[in-house]
Amino acid sequence: MTSLSNECSLHGRIPENLKPKLIERLEGICGTTTPVKVFEHEIGFIPAVQSPEGVRNDDLLLRLKSPIDENDLTKRQWQLGQLGNPDTTSHALNVTVRRVIYAKIFNGDALKFMSVLGYKYAYEYVKKGIIFTFRDSLKISIFQIFTLDKVHDVTSLKPFDANNYIVEVTSILASSELVESKSQELISFRETLKGVINLHRVNHLHLKNQIHYT
Repeated sequence: MTSLSNECSLHGRIPENLKPKLIERLEGICGTTTPVKVFEHEIGFIPAVQSPEGVRNDDLLLRLKSPIDENDLTKRQWQLGQLGNPDTTSHALNVTVRRVIYAKIFNGDALKFMSVLGYKYAYEYVKKGIIFTFRDSLKISIFQIFTLDKVHDVTSLKPFDANNYIVEVTSILASSELVESKSQELISFRETLKGVINLHRVNHLHLKNQIHYT
């Protein structure tokens, strides 16, 4: 069975004063699609016990993420995820390609579950913005990142960069055989946004899931 776990993406950044122009362009491109609000909490975890020198490439950075219900800020529907390192052989495609795997946690205490797995808290942030959909094939996210002054307390949000928004265009998950066609779709979509925002492939070194032990 072919695994649909490859995600292709492009990224950019836009100042707050140009955000309305980008939204206007996306409304024209995406047609009648109404943008969906995104308000999401992510927590990163690293192994509680450090691996010996020389074998640390086997250590995994795991993530919990959940939408936040603005009517109940304590409610969570966690998913456990792992993002693969970017495919360094995909430079010719001019997009970021990596494996993405998420699994829903249906019940129980997700934070305790991570401890049982042998993982400890590393970082967390909140993502807030909107998502457009293009032809049920691409997701265009416009969002800001917020840090938390208090651990797990989403009432203590502080903008990481209040003057700019991150723009992320991602494909639906695809098999390895469809990566090239999804990449071309991204490149074509990038052309439609020229003059408003420049999207690019992020340097793979910035997206590596390398764990920096102290």
